[in-house]
Amino acid sequence: MGRVTNQLTGTARGRVGNLIYRAKKVGESTVYPHNPNRKKPDTPLAIAHNNRFSTIAKFSSAVNDSVFLKQIWNTFRNVKGKNPHNKIHSYNYPYSHEDFMDKHAKILINGLDVEIDNFIPEEDFFTIEFIPTKEFIENLKPPCVAVVMIYLNSPASNRKGRQVLKHNAYLTFETDLVNCKFKAGKKARIKSKKYKGAFKIIDDYRRVRIYLSLIFNSINGKRMWTNSTSYLYKGADLDFQHDELVQKKMQLRLKKAEKSKGVYTELRLR
Repeated sequence: MGRVTNQLTGTARGRVGNLIYRAKKVGESTVYPHNPNRKKPDTPLAIAHNNRFSTIAKFSSAVNDSVFLKQIWNTFRNVKGKNPHNKIHSYNYPYSHEDFMDKHAKILINGLDVEIDNFIPEEDFFTIEFIPTKEFIENLKPPCVAVVMIYLNSPASNRKGRQVLKHNAYLTFETDLVNCKFKAGKKARIKSKKYKGAFKIIDDYRRVRIYLSLIFNSINGKRMWTNSTSYLYKGADLDFQHDELVQKKMQLRLKKAEKSKGVYTELRLR
């Protein structure tokens, strides 16, 4: 590895011939030889890490694609990350796994809690039912924007050709709610516009989660939003299998810890 300092043309980055330049914050660059034959690690641990990174990266990109969600994430000063995408990534990374995002992942945080009660998909549209809270109604000043993200995981069928299903895919829907005639504690509904055949794909996945956030200006003129816990439309069996696997791994670690305990010593001095 080489180091380049006192550059006259700025900090170098990228590939030049057989050299790769990587920029550093301090205004200098490090130089590495280009090795096109470098092999990617193929150990189970490395593969698992790469798969998990791919899973969280797709989720972060899907959330970041919404202008409304992106703007709000950008206001979070206590979440690690230089930009909204990084903040979404760092906050939700603990809830990512090799092949799916678990129920604790959120498209928004630090908002009012609203629970999704039901999700009813049709081929051309969908309906979401939720329960508005008293706190939400007291702060709401219509209109508001509804952001819905449908997470599609674990394809149930293997198609061939151009319509091959992605392992992790997201459908994002945004709509203006002008009237917002909601009542605290009473079921409310949001119905999407009609998109011919757009939601038929939901039937082809084994695990489907729904995320909802309502964004609005409060009666005091302050930007507010809701963050719902993810609603599992289908895939409870997959979640159960995952929870069982986690418990088994934990039990194995505890057994190993018990075996390596040795003789109990009350006092140690070093």
